[in-house]
Amino acid sequence: MAASDVFRKLRGLQELQHPHIISVTDVLEDHGNFYIITEYMQGGEISDWVERLMDGYVVQEQTVAAYVRQVIAATVHSNSANIFHGSLLPSSLWLSSKMPDAVVKVADFGLVAILDPDNTIAQRNRSPYTAPEIVSGEYGFVDSSSDMYSIGAIAHALLIGRAPGASRVKEAMFSSCWSMGGGVDSQLWSERSHVSHDFVQQLLTPWDERMSPARALQHPWLKGVQAVGSAAAAESNSQELQHRTLCYMLGVLMVPHLIPYRDFEQLQSNFVQNDTDSDGLAPRHIVQRVLKGRCALKEAVDAAIKIADVHKSDVLDLCGTACADLIAREFFASGPTGQPLVGPFGAADLAPRMLKRFFEVFGGRQPFVTLPGLRARLKTATAIEVESHAGVKYDQILAGFPSDRNIDSQMLSQLIITNAGRGTPLGNRDVQPVTAIEPLVSLRTSVNNFLRGCGLPSLARNESIESSDQVMNMLS
Repeated sequence: MAASDVFRKLRGLQELQHPHIISVTDVLEDHGNFYIITEYMQGGEISDWVERLMDGYVVQEQTVAAYVRQVIAATVHSNSANIFHGSLLPSSLWLSSKMPDAVVKVADFGLVAILDPDNTIAQRNRSPYTAPEIVSGEYGFVDSSSDMYSIGAIAHALLIGRAPGASRVKEAMFSSCWSMGGGVDSQLWSERSHVSHDFVQQLLTPWDERMSPARALQHPWLKGVQAVGSAAAAESNSQELQHRTLCYMLGVLMVPHLIPYRDFEQLQSNFVQNDTDSDGLAPRHIVQRVLKGRCALKEAVDAAIKIADVHKSDVLDLCGTACADLIAREFFASGPTGQPLVGPFGAADLAPRMLKRFFEVFGGRQPFVTLPGLRARLKTATAIEVESHAGVKYDQILAGFPSDRNIDSQMLSQLIITNAGRGTPLGNRDVQPVTAIEPLVSLRTSVNNFLRGCGLPSLARNESIESSDQVMNMLS
């Protein structure tokens, strides 16, 4: 490749901007060298930070999950621009600062394709973090699958102290924190959760069996992960999650009535056309593009996607996209005038409005609905399409609803909290969100905080609950 072409392509990397990608700020050249100038990362490499930990300390699993999730978010963004890494190593991951709330940023996206297009360097300097098909030369190009192997290998090293297959001390990632001592991987993994091990295994498989970056963000180990922070921040995040969940589920229930059949069919077709890897998921910016073709108000679309992306994964499936479409057009845009409603546009403010609209749609003039009435009103052509293409099962959503009493807004909100997305892609029962602290409040306190946030009455003092099953017994 001519030097002028290399220089042009390196300059092109300046356009790759993301909160978890180290930005290229300038590219210079002289008679024999190229100089790539990037933003400065005060926290240094992750591997250097872990090495400084005192002997006997390990990286907490929730911290590993948070960091890995940020790396994959960067990968989703770069891959959507057809830019791949090809040489992800622990030294590729840098911390934005030395503070506890530092974020991870990934360096060197796109350099391999420019500087080592035939993988000669990768094959000569073999690394346990490089995908085996690249090292062996079986495949001559780097893609998202090879990047995902590297992420799995890095997660493996962060969790148990060494890359997959490493057996000697010099191959250990963090020699000061882990004693190799002839131990086997199974013994090291016994200190970590089963779900973290499953995540790693699903990335260290043959190239055609690995999760895509977007699909990896939906894995139980990463789905719902919260960054390490203060107790107050964790409680606030929990309440916000509940409000987003309520808005999401109300959206799922109202889509069959508020989005006509042909309209949903068009949305589904557009989503599939933009799902280039056919994994059923699309990055946030792709969903933005799809929805802006249906709602011209950028502020409405962006706010709706933020709410429908309940676990803040930056990827949405068709169900989440349909919810975002409904929220944007029905609640954040005022119809034919084309003018946005007055904010705020947060989930806590939207939830009461969606509850009010729900009872207008399903209850008519009554402030309550019944289970038979809900079942009857959900038998629409759009509902059939939603169930066929969006991973929704309305019978499962309604399975815990009482059949012998009226359902008002307070009861509906409680049911949605305890059901936790059952009957939708949100309701993966295997998901165990990784949090930095133990639960701060009882379920009763959490429910009451959520109800107050929606402007609804709290549970009575004598309605003490300790589990979601007890909530269901109280309501049935």
